[in-house]
Amino acid sequence: MSVSERVSELRDQLAALTYGVYASDFVRFRVDPTDDTVASIVRDVTALGEEGVSEFRHRIDVGDADTLRLFALRRTLQGRRLASLNLIGEAVDGFALQVKLDDVPWESWLKAALFVARSLGCDLEIMRIRFSELGTRGAAARFDVAVESMNRVDSLLQCHVIEVATTHGTGFVEILVFRDTTTGGLWGAPRLGDNKIVYYPISNLAQLAVNLADDLDASGDVVTGPIGQDQLAAALFSLSVPGSYLLTAGCLSFVAGGVHGGSSFTVFVAEPLEDANVASLASAATGIEGQASVCDADRIVVMCLQPSFEENAEADVNFSIHDFEDLARSALLSSAVSTWHAN
Repeated sequence: MSVSERVSELRDQLAALTYGVYASDFVRFRVDPTDDTVASIVRDVTALGEEGVSEFRHRIDVGDADTLRLFALRRTLQGRRLASLNLIGEAVDGFALQVKLDDVPWESWLKAALFVARSLGCDLEIMRIRFSELGTRGAAARFDVAVESMNRVDSLLQCHVIEVATTHGTGFVEILVFRDTTTGGLWGAPRLGDNKIVYYPISNLAQLAVNLADDLDASGDVVTGPIGQDQLAAALFSLSVPGSYLLTAGCLSFVAGGVHGGSSFTVFVAEPLEDANVASLASAATGIEGQASVCDADRIVVMCLQPSFEENAEADVNFSIHDFEDLARSALLSSAVSTWHAN
């Protein structure tokens, strides 16, 4: 079989793969056999040498690249959970096979992979040589910069990744970073600093989100999506909160959709700053149509319905709100003594 024929075979194998619905949830991480299948494809592609790797990269489409990217993210977390350099190596190979530079999360997950590799005793120079053999010239140059920058990285937080611990094991939360782009003017406007959303709650918000999401799934009425960092929009509290967002020590969210159709809703769990009146915030959020909110002394849970155009969505909405409040109260109680500290 020629290199070209083998590339076609491997590309077809990759295109036929589909990750499960929970594959992109890095807080409630679940084992997915697709990981091992993609890993086998990646190993076979890299064994084809420069010609085969280049041809493979040119043949994959956006969907294939997304599968490789998700695989690389998952292997990064798995490498951390299992203290495995082999898994981190597979993650970096997955990043190296990406077609576009922007498809590699250089400032977050790629650096997190390097951080984990270094913590396991890996010589990053060896990893740099490996990446230069697989990646494009531009990607190899960016990887060199990432390796050099690791001299100034002492924690995962500097990789814009937070490590959390829940009943699902070690997880990652990617920190939201809104970057300024220089625009306008003959000489260009000065670049403003990046806006990085903070995450430093005293309580284990990840565990609270996990408890509530798992309970919602267990109800059999809804299916929940991945848990990730978010912000509490001021609009959730009507006129009681000035500005665009409520300042918090941490906020996570996920989306839940009805198993049999009907409306879906977004769930926010947050720890407002110490001077906030959490009970008043919860009351204000509940006073808005299509929302529900419960709280304890330090944390707030808000459910916000999303518009639905299905004929019988209203009946589903009324039941879901009532059920949600009971589950949210239970989740707050079950995670009341759960604390968290940044690594």
